[in-house]
Amino acid sequence: NEKVLTSSDRAGASAAPTLTSLGSTEVVNMAADGMVLTNHDHQTRVGILTVSDSCFKNLAEDRSGVNLKDLVHDPSLLGGVIAAYKIVPDEIAEIKETLLEWCDEQQLNLILTTGGTGFAPRDVTPEATRDVIEREAPGMALAMLMGSLNVTPLGMLSRPVCGIRGKTLIINLPGSKKGSQECFQFILPALPHAIDLLREAIVRVNSTHAALEQLPSPSPLLANTHIDAHINMHTMERGTQCEDDEEEDEDEEEEEDRRRGPHVHNHHHHHHHQHGSSHITAAAIADTTSYPINHIIKMCHYTRKIYTIPVLNDLVGCCKSIVVADIMSVGSPWQFFDENRGLKTLHRSLVHIPDSIISRGVQVLPRDSASLSSTPSESPRATQATSRLSTASCPTPKVHNNCPISLQVQSRCGSNENILRASHSAVDISKVARRHRMSPFPLTSMDKAFITVLEMTAILGIEVINYRDGLGRVLAQDIYAKDNLPPFPASVKDGYAVRAADGPGDRFIMGESQAGQQPTHTVMPGQVMRVTTGAPIPCGADAVVQVEDTELLRESEDGTEELEVRIMVQARPGQDIRPIGHDIRRGECVLAKGTHMGPSEIGLLATVGVTDVSVHKFPVVAVMSTGNELLNPEDDLHPGKIRDSNRSTLLSTIQEHGYPTINLGIVGDNPDDLLSALHEGISRADVIITSGGVSMGEKDYLKQVLDIDLHAQIHFGRVFMKPGLPTTFATADIDGIRKLIFALPGNPVSAVVTCNLFVIPALRKMQGILDPRPTIIKARLSCDVKLDPRPEYHRCILTWHHQEPLPWAQSTGNQVSSRLMSMRSANGLLMLPPKTEQYVELHKGEVVDVMVIGRL
Repeated sequence: NEKVLTSSDRAGASAAPTLTSLGSTEVVNMAADGMVLTNHDHQTRVGILTVSDSCFKNLAEDRSGVNLKDLVHDPSLLGGVIAAYKIVPDEIAEIKETLLEWCDEQQLNLILTTGGTGFAPRDVTPEATRDVIEREAPGMALAMLMGSLNVTPLGMLSRPVCGIRGKTLIINLPGSKKGSQECFQFILPALPHAIDLLREAIVRVNSTHAALEQLPSPSPLLANTHIDAHINMHTMERGTQCEDDEEEDEDEEEEEDRRRGPHVHNHHHHHHHQHGSSHITAAAIADTTSYPINHIIKMCHYTRKIYTIPVLNDLVGCCKSIVVADIMSVGSPWQFFDENRGLKTLHRSLVHIPDSIISRGVQVLPRDSASLSSTPSESPRATQATSRLSTASCPTPKVHNNCPISLQVQSRCGSNENILRASHSAVDISKVARRHRMSPFPLTSMDKAFITVLEMTAILGIEVINYRDGLGRVLAQDIYAKDNLPPFPASVKDGYAVRAADGPGDRFIMGESQAGQQPTHTVMPGQVMRVTTGAPIPCGADAVVQVEDTELLRESEDGTEELEVRIMVQARPGQDIRPIGHDIRRGECVLAKGTHMGPSEIGLLATVGVTDVSVHKFPVVAVMSTGNELLNPEDDLHPGKIRDSNRSTLLSTIQEHGYPTINLGIVGDNPDDLLSALHEGISRADVIITSGGVSMGEKDYLKQVLDIDLHAQIHFGRVFMKPGLPTTFATADIDGIRKLIFALPGNPVSAVVTCNLFVIPALRKMQGILDPRPTIIKARLSCDVKLDPRPEYHRCILTWHHQEPLPWAQSTGNQVSSRLMSMRSANGLLMLPPKTEQYVELHKGEVVDVMVIGRL
């Protein structure tokens, strides 16, 4: 029996400790094996069934079903695969037939129906579903009803049924686009775990259960509870032995991470639905030392003890200026502002938690409802409100740059013009002896980092281009045929247009029909007309007999005309004829919104005559290298100098995927130079990539410039992976436009690997690709490979042997991250799990996951 080993199998023994420090929502999301970067075999196979008479009859557009496909496909939500999609009328028999086929034959993991759950006489979806399911899931139906009632009292008119047949979960959603999306989001936190239970994914189920068992009770939660908010991986605690100095510096910090106590992040939570409005009268505080706020949110959400209401429009200006911290209010109920990015829009909510939590070390916004009532256009009043922030003493260390104690709130309220106009950095480089000895940034798991990047990445706007320029672009519109294809009955073969009723026999040839010409004569009994492939069929003929089934009897004296031919077979009506609209019917959708266009799609656009198409914009990427030691490739080497290879490699990697690039050159290790280069990148590009300057060196100023000068939000500053530990991801909102900043390590291999892992998927999402995740396949190891305490992305070359279904993965040799030679010819990254007591190495012939990064 062949043993197939995946990353999740190797890490299974330590999976529960890995998840115990996560909030429940995150546990549910991450418990599903391979949700982010694993083989697609683990993806949830979903069927979308739209129940609607009007949509079935093409009298209305199926907006709900199409939207559900996007939601299911979104990797930041369910990340599933649409295995089936169908529209049926409001008929019990047809609904049941489809459900039974999808459950019993296709064995889908999840079926979402939309429509037919109301009070109308033909709303029969719940009845059809009850006839199919074997067990009900009333909790999910109740969750949707409770959530809907918080949105509108009309939610009580919905009759959803949720249940199980075999290993398939069936959920009835409302028929409207808004209602179906909301109800999908209400049940989303529990869906992955429910599906794991049904398909008996034991490792993932046990990991989730173990994580939830070890979560502390959400009440009471004391402010001075010292529980680390971050993943306390077994392999993290022991530290790692790295092969290059940059990563060695980072590994020494892991022990310090555990001693410093809790860290607080700017987390984004998914409370998307609007409830009743409310004015704020309580004081607001930002907590830096209490039990991590994200834990409280997620645990309370899981136990249904949390709810949100929208922040009033006249408070948005104030919220924007202080949203860099987690803002709460003293007293009961406990309140704070929460900024999160939903599927399409940015939400700012006021979150209530029932349990009052006493905090120490906080910023206090005085009780002053008048000062909090300014509109966005009255920015001075909003600034006035935030300017009265006072600070209490904080007995714990400032754990990193997001600590509200160290925030300069008024400067954060400054205009973007001032940020981009500043020519000198505010970073103080004089006090070298007081620099950090340990990284202030906590380690982030690879999956969490990947999810964060996708969550913070928005799809770009739309532009109209000529179809010839559409290669590699993603359609932002459905494309419909303007004409039938063929527009006339056309011959499939070279031969003779005949009357099928005439049968075999000798026939007079009355002329010919060629492609591009319309015949003017009618074929009469006893006659035929010579036709070529693609030529119109003349009137009177109803079949084509290929030339191979005929015999020429008589020709003209000069041989230029055929006069008589013998038909040797019996033709059938319609034989070898393409009827009008056979290939494409007028009004048919030939290309759907979201299609990633290749050569065939460009050809289809030309076929239907659509020459101007709406597509999502390509992201523009600016790339720079940092370091005083760097020279341009054409320069001669000088003592202490090396040639810059990172910029060329990164630019080529981005260009290989078709994205436009800007070369920002080499930037010295000086805050002013870094700020100037970042200003240029932000003003000209959507994404900025830097390499170097993100580790613990005394000249590594990049993170400080991002934070202090650009007021960027640094979402993570270290990732638990090899290579690429110091990888940093930040965002800066400039004039309402979000700029992505990827600060990659300076070692060449680390830069290329992290570019493939983080940057390329982000660019793919920005251009509108529905599933931006990289392609992952199975391969056999060509040699033994030792495991590292961290998850490793080991460079390899994939080759196929004759008649073997799986490729072989050959290591490129020494994997030190400074050795660019290890990337030569590499077209894959072995996704190696972290070392455990049970597994310290993988052996030749074992099957592992490989991420494809080059042509195969």
